[in-house]
Amino acid sequence: MFDRTSQFIAGRWVDSGSGRTLEVISPVTEQVVGRVPIATLDEVDRAVAAARTAFDEGPWPRLPLAERADRLRRLVEAILARHARVIDLQILEMGATRQFTTVTTASIPGFLEQMIADAGRIPEREVRSGSVGKVIVFREPLGVTAAVTPWNAPLMVVLSKVLPSLLMGCPIVVKPAPESPISPYLLAEAAIDANLPPGVLSIVNGGVDIGSYLVGHPGVDSVTFTGSVNAGRAIGTTCADLIRPVTLELGGKSAALVCKGVDMSLYLQSLIDSSIRNSGQMCISTNRVLVHEGQRDELVAQLVERIAGLKLGDPNDEDTYFGPLCSSRQRDIVEGYIASGLQQGARIACGGKRPASQPTGWFLEPTVFTDVHNSMRIAQEEIFGPVLSVISYSAEDEAIAIANDSAFGLGGAVFAPDPEHGLDVARRIVTGTCAVNGGPPSGGGGPFGGRKQSGLGRERSVEGLESFLAIKSVALPPGYEPDAS
Repeated sequence: MFDRTSQFIAGRWVDSGSGRTLEVISPVTEQVVGRVPIATLDEVDRAVAAARTAFDEGPWPRLPLAERADRLRRLVEAILARHARVIDLQILEMGATRQFTTVTTASIPGFLEQMIADAGRIPEREVRSGSVGKVIVFREPLGVTAAVTPWNAPLMVVLSKVLPSLLMGCPIVVKPAPESPISPYLLAEAAIDANLPPGVLSIVNGGVDIGSYLVGHPGVDSVTFTGSVNAGRAIGTTCADLIRPVTLELGGKSAALVCKGVDMSLYLQSLIDSSIRNSGQMCISTNRVLVHEGQRDELVAQLVERIAGLKLGDPNDEDTYFGPLCSSRQRDIVEGYIASGLQQGARIACGGKRPASQPTGWFLEPTVFTDVHNSMRIAQEEIFGPVLSVISYSAEDEAIAIANDSAFGLGGAVFAPDPEHGLDVARRIVTGTCAVNGGPPSGGGGPFGGRKQSGLGRERSVEGLESFLAIKSVALPPGYEPDAS
């Protein structure tokens, strides 16, 4: 049992005074495996006030970029020193497989180093020619960041907010998802080991009420959120009312477009990984598979055969590919979509049931639908489960139109006989990121974010880092030549 009575505020452990707790239930055993305190509004105030002081008076925003980068390297080292616990606790709290959590944990150092390299490309001071003289453009840390994060990749998504915010000089207060509040405690422990300055990082627990209070707090300068469209809409409304910058990374219903003639035996695992990895609980999942009508039956047979060979079961086992869904509620939602697909005329090629081999836990068989029309709910709404919808097309222009017939535009994939042709197709899909012939998802190290209802702004790369910076123009008198350095 992971049982804590304190939370991490301003660089130290603070016993909560709320008397309320979050219970964490294992998706595998359906038993309570953790208990953490819910923050009071006063504790959120203290976290924001500490971040405010760290920004307004502390050294962190004024340190050279290289020094902040070195401190974050120490933070990452301290996280990796807890490698086994990092993996085990994420399995415990949300049922992610050991395969998935091992890969995401191993990616953390490279994620930070890419970020540091990208930050080095952003000029802090730039001299330009203005209308009557020279202008200096400064890029300065924006202020205090509030971050609200989801449960589907608990620690990695928290780090995707914390690392860039701190790297660019902005203290941050994080409110993790109530379903997965355990693994962020390891980040707090690592922050102490790395000797991060007081106030630059706080982590407060709670549900919608605590998240809403944090997002609207007068001491916050910007907000970053990853989660559902409905929650993002509410957060965006709050930030609009406050004229507050916000980055929203929301839902997806991405398409994997299989071009006519491509040999999918080369890319089958890539398609499955990008579509139903983490039991489909990924916003970038390409769970609409568009395939030429002449290749549909062959691809469906390949998918069914390959999926049948992937182990479903205990996520602690190293060879398990499909673990449980995060919660009983999430499984009910996914089962509702499966019933909807059948009701609207789609056909199940495999899966669709609770596995008999798993009498306990929130497991669901990976499901492949055929005879899907893009107007069906299973093709239009985000399911967040291990469900693929195979949609046939007769011409490539039709396939691109189907891919774009969505309220979302977050991810995507194109599989083509020729990568250049795949690139041409990818450019015609209205989405924030797209991968060609097995390229990495989520932008592959480039900027990540969505179009349409998939969100606002970008994370990662230069564009994502710039969201933590404020731009200031200083106009100089005619004839004055400032130091270009």
